[in-house]
Amino acid sequence: MFNKSFKMRRNKKLILHLKFNEMKKITGFLMALVLFVGCNDLDPYDEEQQLIDDINRIDEFLELNSITAQEHISGIRYVITEVSNGDSPVAPNIVAADYDLYRFTGELIDTSNEDIAKEEGIYNPQRDYCAFRFQIGSGTVIPGFEIATQILSEGASGDFYIPSVLAYKNIGSGNIGANENLLFRITLRKARVEMDDETCY
Repeated sequence: MFNKSFKMRRNKKLILHLKFNEMKKITGFLMALVLFVGCNDLDPYDEEQQLIDDINRIDEFLELNSITAQEHISGIRYVITEVSNGDSPVAPNIVAADYDLYRFTGELIDTSNEDIAKEEGIYNPQRDYCAFRFQIGSGTVIPGFEIATQILSEGASGDFYIPSVLAYKNIGSGNIGANENLLFRITLRKARVEMDDETCY
């Protein structure tokens, strides 16, 4: 009788101990979950603040490299490197523009210029190296590229320092990082391209 009672008490203690350990694990998991969710709630993507940060970093870069740039209301900084009196692109025109896309470190990421691609070691024989075409106002390109193109007139060129908010935001794309500012060197080849025009500008 004594042994049976002792075993029952011992089994109850063991069950309570196991339940206590399980509760500790569950509580610990829930606390970790709350902290994880809490941290994400505390750090949402704030586009307005990110644009301020982007512009500050761009301005610091320009000052460090003694570059005098014009300011666009969007936050883009730009330098017109070749002036033209050609037509300006307007919606819903299809335009053709050559571009070289750089990181602020000077690394070339992409280009529509075959010679530059070969010089920089990123030539891809599978692609056509023609001026890039898109329709103004269609939303098919990043906002910064469309704004930059509209600043130019046909035949003009410029360097455009694009805030990440007007590029790939906090997501990135390919080897472009999240919240990364970009430098586009753009030449507007045609301010209006006809739908059936297959010319490689």
